[in-house]
Amino acid sequence: MRFTTSILAACATLAIAGTAQATTITNGDISMGLFDNGGLGSGGVGFRLAGAGDTGGDAIYRGCLCEGWGAAANGDGNHYVYGGSATGFTSAAMSDVTASSAKSTVVTSNGLTIVHNYSAVDGGTLFKIDVVITNTGGATATDVRYARTLDWDVAPGYFGENYTSIYVPGVAPEGNILHTSSNPFDTPNPMLTRSQEANTNISDSIGDKGSYFIFGFGDLEIGESAEFTTYIGAAFSVRTLLAAFGAVDVEAYSYTTASDRSTVYGYGFAGLGLPPIDDVPEPAALALFGLGVLGLGAARRRRKA
Repeated sequence: MRFTTSILAACATLAIAGTAQATTITNGDISMGLFDNGGLGSGGVGFRLAGAGDTGGDAIYRGCLCEGWGAAANGDGNHYVYGGSATGFTSAAMSDVTASSAKSTVVTSNGLTIVHNYSAVDGGTLFKIDVVITNTGGATATDVRYARTLDWDVAPGYFGENYTSIYVPGVAPEGNILHTSSNPFDTPNPMLTRSQEANTNISDSIGDKGSYFIFGFGDLEIGESAEFTTYIGAAFSVRTLLAAFGAVDVEAYSYTTASDRSTVYGYGFAGLGLPPIDDVPEPAALALFGLGVLGLGAARRRRKA
């Protein structure tokens, strides 16, 4: 989705920045540690499901902290956070922190302001992340993109025996989704794609894998924004996680399970111009549903302040 805001509103977004901080937020049995740049892994907490396996059920702090996001404009994608460090940012700050919510505001050196607004979803299975990308530079930002990468290391079976699934209706590219891959092991530069299981829906692909998504939003004029929603969650069964995704109208998702299927961690995405999926099916079952929804175009809206 896209909208236009006034320059004053854009400047107000910039003013959110304050003293850099990090925090851990919780929702029922799930918790995550947030850096001020919106990445996960602060304070020794990645993404945890209480009561799941060893090390407190943390499915990120297992090997490398291969988690992060990136933004690109004008062909330049060297603006990202990965493994707890950041590249191409001029400022990053945390605000509006509560026990279950927080807001990260980042300004990139190429004139974008990216807000990640984290909040808890009822039910204790998901966090919601409202993402807003605003052109706060002095000229049109062309080919604006956003990428998200995450390596799940779920016990038991991490480092080789986890099962990963990725689903996009009709297979990427679709709507605002430009690219997908099960390879999470590189910096999330949205201008760079990856060849491992690229642009294909996969079901229970075994190995040390995760997911990589690139979203595209076209050009943004000065003061214009693109927005979408990310959900991140964990549960003790795939059915429970997918039901939670379905309840919030996700349009695409990825998840990784333990080798014994005892726990599952995943991402879901909404607001990307694809039809929401009710009672989200597992990828292996999609053939039973048909793909008549593919003719639906990307729904976009613009507004003037």
